[in-house]
Amino acid sequence: MKQIKVFLADDHKILRESLVILLSQQENIEVVGEAADGQEAYEKILKLRPDIAVLDISIPHLNGIDLALRLEQEAPDIRVVILTMHKSEEFVTRALRAGVRGYVLKDNALEELIECIKTVYDDNVFLSNSVTKLVVNGFVNGLKEKDDASAEAISSREREVLQLLAEGQSNKDISAALNLSVKTVETHRANIMHKLGLKNIADLVLYAVRNHMIEP
Repeated sequence: MKQIKVFLADDHKILRESLVILLSQQENIEVVGEAADGQEAYEKILKLRPDIAVLDISIPHLNGIDLALRLEQEAPDIRVVILTMHKSEEFVTRALRAGVRGYVLKDNALEELIECIKTVYDDNVFLSNSVTKLVVNGFVNGLKEKDDASAEAISSREREVLQLLAEGQSNKDISAALNLSVKTVETHRANIMHKLGLKNIADLVLYAVRNHMIEP
């Protein structure tokens, strides 16, 4: 049986180590790498080319959904599974639109993650039971994604810059992390503040916390 190569990205060290042990006990699953933040995960995933990347949403530097979107664009052969505590239609919808193939809640991680990995590897979609109900109810009720107009207005790159700013990174640090010029970062910052109607960095941090881009 072919080995399924898995990469784990989660900033909670104890949980990450526990999952490595859990997955390594499976004969056909090999954990090829791990990371504690999104930018580190992005670089390692492109280098290691796992079959499946398991990502937390609220990881520092580059959140899981934006990382999934970047991987969908740059490495579509790598299937992404979200492992998260966030259970809401908003996050599930955003994840699926970013090309995510599996969505597992941390409450059910030990029971469902292995099944999810195998299901996604077989080119199917896996959602935790309670998440499936959200998706079904959304279609039945004709609900659309609940992002407000301002959130829709900012681009994926602007969300990356917003997250790094909220984490306290300087324009120069962001420039180096995202391989952009400082002037481009400054432009993104100005556009973010304007589009979201933010007056200062405190407002920006509050917005990031409310939208689960960073944890307080």
